[in-house]
Amino acid sequence: MPRTARNTEEVDIFKQSILDAAVAVIIKEGFSKLSMRKIAAKLGVTATTIYNYYQNKDELYFYIRIRGFELLYQLFEQAYGQHDTMRKKISAIIKSYIEFGLKYPDYYEVMFLNRTVPKFLDCVGTHLEEVAATEKAVALKPFLFVIEKLQKHLGIQEDEACTIAMQMWVELNGLVSLVISRLLKEVTDRQDEFINEYIGAIVTRYVPLDDEWN
Repeated sequence: MPRTARNTEEVDIFKQSILDAAVAVIIKEGFSKLSMRKIAAKLGVTATTIYNYYQNKDELYFYIRIRGFELLYQLFEQAYGQHDTMRKKISAIIKSYIEFGLKYPDYYEVMFLNRTVPKFLDCVGTHLEEVAATEKAVALKPFLFVIEKLQKHLGIQEDEACTIAMQMWVELNGLVSLVISRLLKEVTDRQDEFINEYIGAIVTRYVPLDDEWN
């Protein structure tokens, strides 16, 4: 008896399981070792089944990044909306970035740390250019969100807000990479306290204490 076709919800769940399995392979073996066969083996299906949802591993990789940046953007929106002053909002966004790295370390590594995976500029003029462009647009949304809020609350120009956002990102990416690699715990037994102190230092550096900035 033929298998009943998956409904929309089941399709979405299965596609997500494909992405999760692909991320696991990339982290363990590297992007060059990723194959539809290995993904299928993890999920207990045939490689043909995977091809029904994604054309090839390169396309699959960009959808992994799209999913990851969508999650990060949602966390930023939620964090921002839960507070009423600029300092609390920025602090919450910073915490949500760190929490994303801790909750989804495999996604974080693919999104920010893995050097072996293709980027948009690698795909210009190829069949992957469209999906790569979509991924780049989605990836920029969290960054642009922070820039917009810095402009709004600090009354600064876009260039200055962009510089501040990039400085924050550089610092936080270094911090998260140390945490998820477990190196930070090798040098301190007060990791959580250090992270909280570091967040406070970043916010103090960039956001005024005055109540007028809210």
